[in-house]
Amino acid sequence: MNYSIGEFAKLCGINATTLRAWQRRYGLLKPQRSDGGHRLYSDEDVQQALNILDWIKKGVPVSKVKILLERPEEEYTNQWLFLQEQLLQQLTDGRIEAARNTVYDSGREYPREELVTQLLRPLRRRISANIATAITLREVLDSLIIAYTSFCIEGDKRAAGSNYLISGWHLTDPGEVWLEALKRTGQGKRIDVLPHLPAMLAPDIFPERHWILVTAEKLTTAMLKQQQQWQDSVKSLEIVSL
Repeated sequence: MNYSIGEFAKLCGINATTLRAWQRRYGLLKPQRSDGGHRLYSDEDVQQALNILDWIKKGVPVSKVKILLERPEEEYTNQWLFLQEQLLQQLTDGRIEAARNTVYDSGREYPREELVTQLLRPLRRRISANIATAITLREVLDSLIIAYTSFCIEGDKRAAGSNYLISGWHLTDPGEVWLEALKRTGQGKRIDVLPHLPAMLAPDIFPERHWILVTAEKLTTAMLKQQQQWQDSVKSLEIVSL
């Protein structure tokens, strides 16, 4: 069976922009073409994409996946911890520019959801101690995360897409809002981030926007009631519970 790039993206959980990059930059996946020049993917391509994702989840940069697919007998160790150590060492040594390059390079090599869940969020947790050194390192890391997320967001706004607003809700860590925004870039979403954690929200004044609210609290009865009221007044509302 053949699939369009949109259908294929939904089947594999990979956005179309990433699929095109895999083919153009790294020679991964070689779909057939329709008479009109559109990409057509097969069931074999679906399995190949899942194999690629499996390697990426093990920490393999996408630039190195092709070799491993061609020579499956070779082993490759998980690279996520190595990347965490590398980025932490760069920050500890005061090499902020090198750390910035690591974040941006990793963003090109890995899907952004994996970048957040396997590298950035675990590293933030590792430097969460309430001492001056750890606080300073985390603030510098957050500045890099915000800069990279903003870069990705602005890139997405050059194309058509649905409009989103992301904010914290009963949340004390604004960094989590930026991480959730980063996870959603490259998916046809035009995102704006509320940079501060508001004491109160009024999503209904932007009824044509899709809202994503990030919370660290278990939803209470009052919060669930408020969620329902907001859902009735905006285009859509998603609650992300950390």
